[in-house]
Amino acid sequence: MSTLDFRPFDADHHYYEATDAFTRYIDPKMAKRCMQWATINGKTRLLVGGRVNKFIPNPTFDPIAAPGSLEDYFRGRNLDAMDLKTMFGHLDPISDHPEYRNREARVKQLDEQGLEGSLLFPTLGVGMQDALRRDVPALHAAFTAFNKWLDDDWGFDRGDGRLYAAPMITLADPVLAEAEVERVLAAGARVLVTTPGPVPDGDDGYVSPAHPKFDRVWGLIAESGVPMVLHAGLNGLNYGNVWRVTEPGQNGNATFEGFKHSSFPLVAFSDRGISDTLASMICHGLLSRFPKLRIASIENGAMWVPDLLRNLKAAYGKMPISFSDHPIEQFKRQIWISPYYEDDMTMLKDLVGIDRLMFGSDFPHTEGLADPCAFVKDISDFNAEETKIVMRDNVYEFLGIAA
Repeated sequence: MSTLDFRPFDADHHYYEATDAFTRYIDPKMAKRCMQWATINGKTRLLVGGRVNKFIPNPTFDPIAAPGSLEDYFRGRNLDAMDLKTMFGHLDPISDHPEYRNREARVKQLDEQGLEGSLLFPTLGVGMQDALRRDVPALHAAFTAFNKWLDDDWGFDRGDGRLYAAPMITLADPVLAEAEVERVLAAGARVLVTTPGPVPDGDDGYVSPAHPKFDRVWGLIAESGVPMVLHAGLNGLNYGNVWRVTEPGQNGNATFEGFKHSSFPLVAFSDRGISDTLASMICHGLLSRFPKLRIASIENGAMWVPDLLRNLKAAYGKMPISFSDHPIEQFKRQIWISPYYEDDMTMLKDLVGIDRLMFGSDFPHTEGLADPCAFVKDISDFNAEETKIVMRDNVYEFLGIAA
């Protein structure tokens, strides 16, 4: 464990969902339209909307790979050209790791890791909006059921300042979204989460999350003082579908499916989801309509920031009348970023300022850090004050909570 003279607050921790996360509280009338478990060819599979869901190859998470087992891959150090399955290495029974599914065990682990606290996000859940995009009532029913389970098992806020579990929000139906936001805020939620990308409309179409029809939802969030996280997950941005190298119906080399990575998305559009979402929030006026709204990008990396800021600057120079104030100032005022550990943190500090960068380890995921506090090694040129700001203070400011 890395040694610091303060305890960091991790902006990106995860749980592995219990098998009844989506089913414990589901309305029985909606069960078949939402999530179900089935045994197919001797393997336990998750059905979503009656179809086998492939977002997570092993949705029971049993067995599970070790945290950080893919660090060399994500740092570009796969010198032996190993496939991802090999890089996962030894798998453990999930029963050996109660901290992945039990709050008390996770708090104990936070102490062992030297962490003051963490934000908690889904693993399986961030792929479910896309899976139910054609059935909006089922999508909302599934997320409401999930959020009730989440508060049961983890707690939105148990009052100890250690773990803040973020309920999942979909905007697909503005009326249902407003009702769910009201419900989770009343239950004590301190942070919300959704996935980047356009919002599904139920007819295989999409709209911007900044569409005025969602203003009542965003207004409620802004006035509550509770921030929204845009966390990586599946969304409607299927850029790879127009770059197929296979026949229709075959899994090709242009998309993502359960850690079956391919080179083309890494080169061509790995950053499009988050960059386009934040561009829409600025260009379509959401941030200017709701200046109290606080947004964070978590587990989306941050090397897309230079291009986005360059394009926003160019757009303002050409069409300043389209913006209430400078789009880069909106970005710096209302958006926080949790970069990947492999990103150029010094460059990002110079671009957006030290006060908008948050440390996130992605623990216990394979692509994260086995030792969350080891993140400090990637900001070794930051001075002591800057290190503390990134590793602890900024997440409290984002949450609106006194450090």
